[in-house]
Amino acid sequence: MNLSQTLYAIASRLKPRVCYRHSWWMLATVTLCLSVFSTEISLSQTVQGTIIDADTRQPIPGATVQIPELRIGTAANADGKYYLVAVPAGTHQVVVTAIGYQKMEQTIGVQAGEDLTQNFELSYSALELDEVVVVGLSGSQERRKLGNVIAEVDGTDIARAVTPNAIDALSGRVTGASVTRNGGAPGAGTYITIRGKKTVLGSSQPLYVVDGTIIDNTSLGPDTKVGGSDFQGGNVNQGNRAIDINPHEIESIEVLKGASAAAIYGSRAANGVMLITTKRGRGYSEKPVIASFTSFQLDNKVGDIDLQTEYGQQVPYQPGRPGSTNSYGERLADGTQTFDHDQDIFRTGQSLEQVLSVSGSSGPVSYLVSGTVTDMNGFVTGSELGRQSFRFNADVNALPNVLLRSNSNFILINNDFPQNGSNTSGILLGSLRTPPEFDNSEILEADGTQRRFGFYDNPLWTEEFNTFNTKINRFIHSTSLSWDPLDWLGLNGQVGIDRYDHFNVKRLAVGSADSDGRLGEIRHDRLSVSSINLDLSATVNRNFGEDVEVNLTLGSQTIWESTREDESTGTNTLPFFDQLPASATTTTTSAFGELKTVGLFAQVTGTLWDKLSLTAAIRRDGSSGFGASEQFHTYPKVGGSYTISKETFFDSMRDIFSNVRLRASYGEAGSPSLPGAYATSSLYGTFGFADPWDRGTSAGRSGFIGIRQGNNTAQEFTVAGNPEISPERSKEIEAGIDIGLLDERVSIEATFYHQDIEDLILNVPVPGSTGYDQQLRNAGKMWNEGFELGIGFSPIRTENFTWESQINYSTNENMVTELKVKPEGLVASDDEGTISLEGGFTGTVNVAAVGQPVGVLRGGGWLRDINGDIVYAGDTYTDKNGVQQTAADAFELPINGTPVIDPAPVILANTNPDFQWSWINEFTLFKDISFGFLIDASIGQEVWNGTRGALYNFGTHGDTRDRDEPWMNERGEPVIYTGTDTIDIVPGLQWIPGQQLTRESYYRLYANSFLGNDEVHVEDASYIKLREVHVRYDWHGLRKWNIETVGFGVSVRNLLTISDYSGYDPEVNNFQQAEGRGYDYFTLPQTRSVRFSLSVTY
Repeated sequence: MNLSQTLYAIASRLKPRVCYRHSWWMLATVTLCLSVFSTEISLSQTVQGTIIDADTRQPIPGATVQIPELRIGTAANADGKYYLVAVPAGTHQVVVTAIGYQKMEQTIGVQAGEDLTQNFELSYSALELDEVVVVGLSGSQERRKLGNVIAEVDGTDIARAVTPNAIDALSGRVTGASVTRNGGAPGAGTYITIRGKKTVLGSSQPLYVVDGTIIDNTSLGPDTKVGGSDFQGGNVNQGNRAIDINPHEIESIEVLKGASAAAIYGSRAANGVMLITTKRGRGYSEKPVIASFTSFQLDNKVGDIDLQTEYGQQVPYQPGRPGSTNSYGERLADGTQTFDHDQDIFRTGQSLEQVLSVSGSSGPVSYLVSGTVTDMNGFVTGSELGRQSFRFNADVNALPNVLLRSNSNFILINNDFPQNGSNTSGILLGSLRTPPEFDNSEILEADGTQRRFGFYDNPLWTEEFNTFNTKINRFIHSTSLSWDPLDWLGLNGQVGIDRYDHFNVKRLAVGSADSDGRLGEIRHDRLSVSSINLDLSATVNRNFGEDVEVNLTLGSQTIWESTREDESTGTNTLPFFDQLPASATTTTTSAFGELKTVGLFAQVTGTLWDKLSLTAAIRRDGSSGFGASEQFHTYPKVGGSYTISKETFFDSMRDIFSNVRLRASYGEAGSPSLPGAYATSSLYGTFGFADPWDRGTSAGRSGFIGIRQGNNTAQEFTVAGNPEISPERSKEIEAGIDIGLLDERVSIEATFYHQDIEDLILNVPVPGSTGYDQQLRNAGKMWNEGFELGIGFSPIRTENFTWESQINYSTNENMVTELKVKPEGLVASDDEGTISLEGGFTGTVNVAAVGQPVGVLRGGGWLRDINGDIVYAGDTYTDKNGVQQTAADAFELPINGTPVIDPAPVILANTNPDFQWSWINEFTLFKDISFGFLIDASIGQEVWNGTRGALYNFGTHGDTRDRDEPWMNERGEPVIYTGTDTIDIVPGLQWIPGQQLTRESYYRLYANSFLGNDEVHVEDASYIKLREVHVRYDWHGLRKWNIETVGFGVSVRNLLTISDYSGYDPEVNNFQQAEGRGYDYFTLPQTRSVRFSLSVTY
């Protein structure tokens, strides 16, 4: 009985109800179609075989086998075996590719009624010029035809990294990419820039595209509003939403690094594009492939903080009565019990992850169904991540030259975040400030209230009672339909949907220091984000003779985005009930935004003699975020590639140079994050001026009552809209060379690039008569310039042992060249031509300053003379303007020898690295044992260690052990108090006339970051990390029970860190995804993670 007969038999047993006649006509039609379809399948054949390495004779898992004219393809399984089903009789051209191998093309003949076995042997290629890479909207292209470099990271490397965030796995694997995880708590964000920062007020993070769907990557702080965010000193380190993508579902990530590669994405591509391709069903065999993966993970903090245990609290704690906040008390008596507050809040985190997938093909349908459950318990109580990801991908090739492709991903997130950063309820802040003799483990007083040493919350009490929970429901989907009506014409349409609901619940218990009056606080925050993109394209491929090939793509892209947030905050709450109705005062705010972008694009690539390729592209974008006169903008692109090694004069050098390619490209693209949905308009709002005659607030049109994007506060409404804003624009030129040596055993990929970023959008002061303080304008310029080098080699390739290695090196230099702002227009600065970035503290901020790299740290520092030497109190010196001065003490005290603090803010540090390098190694022994490691280094960046600066003030840092020692300044001179009166300079510290001061005065005044000196706590944050180590053994001893492979693996992340940084870890930042970087202020550190895994393939 064939398929149509089966359906008819089932239908005969049905009892028709309504629309009897129409139902049977429909069933007859479907039955007829399926009958024809099943007949076609019965006349098709199967092509199968094994794909192996020509040198090692080992199978090549994941190698792809395609018959392009039939639009069918598959991938090899773990044993290198492949199966192509439903192949019609005839002669077909087969294309076989694999990452790291040269492409093979071969003609096969399939006889009617006979299956065919065809094996393939691929030759190793370190350069991979034959590889077909995804280039975004314009489809895919052979690497050798591109004028720009595209980085690719394989899904195996991504899944092997011991992290829930797939973007973490790019560390050290993509030249030119700077990847920083902001903290070690489960769900913490990861910040990535490609080829440097490209904005001041916006975001430099790339655009994310998953299976053709543009997805949102917002980092949501505790007070995010539509169009902006308030990072609150990192109170809660929430993740960027790319963490929702399950690493185990990723096939590969291609990175379009800059405008020269990504211009086809127009106004969104200046920061680069991350093209994420997920796994699909493969025709591994004639039966489904079932794979399971189970892992158990242990997480511990990286690094330690040196805390002193010799001196106690200045005003000791008494039961029910907190003491002083500092530990500049008496030396503790021998035998006094002390506690290690660097350790008492931490534990060993434990995580369990389970993955199950079913994939295969049946006739024209290939499918993959997978589910992943992740349960992470972090290294502090109250830090947990639960993620459930369900995926269904399917390809249907039922009609000739027609391919229907569908991708669906449903994600559930339940994330508990610990209190963090600059937060009086912060876990690390409260712990490290605790006097050494105070036991935090007793969290309650006899009356049930919080037991704390001083003003700050007991960190263990916070872990128990101050909570922050995030729940996310997300759906990402794409459906595409491709049709080739002619052998040279392809039509494609795709719709992509990204929709999620984000619900935050913040609870500060009654008694919490971070709530007003310690009366408690409850906050509910609901955010709904929706994005739909519709892509239409037509592609023409024509060959003119044997020497000329032309590829033309025409298309359009329409994107609809909407965001809505509703926030309710309750204060003065009940101690036993954590719902909003239990609050004495409740405030509610709401924000809504919509944005529409329409783009038309065209790209043409011509190839001559299979060695010279030229590409030209243009995109025209229109966005509702701009005014009528600036709504449409054009972004061009041009590139060329010349495989010079195909010239005959290279024949004599082929023993050394197997491939040499020159490439160059130019492109322009826009900023994806500015100006925002309503930045061009000045609208009405609810905020007004206070009326001194007590008649209520002002009414009518006023800048101070205009609805603005960003935080819903009156201050934001002082910025006027500007309908003449144009997009920030990046213009990039890139040139490079690719060299394959010694029969492709060695590859060299070198790239130079230069970017000019123009029309930076900044807040510029306007006359007060307008009713506003500032207006958004195009008012700045900067540039990036860098060099990238990748060297790959395979020293050993035998049947029983292989060694593949890759060395990456990159450098980027950034410079701000123009900022058309004046002092009254600054956010947090006093100097003309300087503006602050998002994130940062009142005194220490990241700024953009003319003549400096964007993001340098600016704050209080030492006064220096014309030669750059530190000036000390009592010195006669020549200042930077050539004027002779006599230096006075920073606090205008009668004292000699103290270093003088500059009264004006100074540039303190460059948070950008000078260069980065990495070394990747992969080994295979006896086919079934694999081992590898990744060393990742970032050199030259600096971090402000605000944690140390604060602990100097509180007297708990280990450096303060020598507080009773005489103070000798950096020149070796004693610091002497020359006053005539005895003074109590700070509580517990007295100065006597003629006294040589002790080190305590240095720690409490001159090195105290609360008193204006930030420079003393700027540190070199260079590091070399043993980022990844992994070993795996694949066992094939259960095949008689239909178990193909059992794999045992161990992976370690951040096993070793080499750094001079005195904090926990130099890889740190308080402010989540903000452009402000280089802050370490009681931020939970990175983790050292070990994962044990078991995988089974049936």
